[in-house]
Amino acid sequence: MGIRAVAAYAGKVTLTLKTDRLLIRDWEEDDADAALEIYGSADVAQWLSPAIDQVTDAATMRVILRAWIEAQPNFVVPAGRWAVARQEDGEVVGGLLIRLLPPYEEDLEIGWQLRPSAWGQGYATEASRGLMKWAFKEGAIDELFAVARPNNRRAIATAGRLGMEWVGETEKYYDLNLQVYRIRAAEFKP
Repeated sequence: MGIRAVAAYAGKVTLTLKTDRLLIRDWEEDDADAALEIYGSADVAQWLSPAIDQVTDAATMRVILRAWIEAQPNFVVPAGRWAVARQEDGEVVGGLLIRLLPPYEEDLEIGWQLRPSAWGQGYATEASRGLMKWAFKEGAIDELFAVARPNNRRAIATAGRLGMEWVGETEKYYDLNLQVYRIRAAEFKP
């Protein structure tokens, strides 16, 4: 895995990371149909935090992607939202994010979402590990958190595979009962 390009121009930072099988890149509006397979799936939407409605059509997904794309230059590294595509065919299989957790906006959350047909192939772990490596190096951060609803066994298992430690349960974030996982830079093994 390596950082292929992190370029800054006109105030915009673009990110492209390569893992063994995946490419982590900025979202594009043309990704709307692929993103709809992720965020339009009831199997994915039920686990999202903060709770959001299932995206129902490509036009709405395109508007959401446009908002994400426009917001991206305003984030401070390592925060952002990215598409996860397979290297072999360029097909978008998921999304990643790093953002500040409410309400105090001190803790950084890493999150992953995959379309259901991509589940069980190790993509969430591989992509998240690649993004974590970059975030700890380029973002000069000490720790990352992941939050999961208590019955979201897939997310909880992924947090474990990433080496994240369970640190408790809280309703502090997003006004939802969530399991909280953390990994410190010193504990991270790429």
